[in-house]
Amino acid sequence: MRNNSLYFRPALFAGLIMAVINFAPGLDLVNCFCCAGLFIGGVLAVLFFRLDVPPDYKIMNIDGFYLGLWTGIFAAGFETVLNITIGPFIADIKFQMLKNILNRILNGMQMPSGLMDQLSQAIAAAKHPGLIDTLFSFFLVVVVYSIFTIFGALLTTAFIQKQKATPK
Repeated sequence: MRNNSLYFRPALFAGLIMAVINFAPGLDLVNCFCCAGLFIGGVLAVLFFRLDVPPDYKIMNIDGFYLGLWTGIFAAGFETVLNITIGPFIADIKFQMLKNILNRILNGMQMPSGLMDQLSQAIAAAKHPGLIDTLFSFFLVVVVYSIFTIFGALLTTAFIQKQKATPK
């Protein structure tokens, strides 16, 4: 039986890094590339785990699964705390960045009517999140983050297993 507490420290560090990547203005755009920031969280969890265990420890797929799951849960928790504490202060910065990106994409064309109003409403809601909105967002983020971090962790685990299986 494997010791499940081995997963917590690597997942905690990877989850913290992942939450910062997903929260920081500009860095959060990395997720536009197939949720790369979430995938990176799973990869980091396995790499940190590999540093924590003895060299003869055989990393298995179940390790990747648990590392991805815990990383997604920790990252969702950290990001929820960041959204509650710092989020209202940087909401306008994120809105301005998004507005600039949309202007560059549209390249002088007229924006669809109501788009800026909807974005403004979303930013206003982000500045004053309610308890129900925060809880719903947290649980939704746990599911999405866990799926992608599990995927990243399982792929990294398979890569490590393949590396060890090939003769040098």
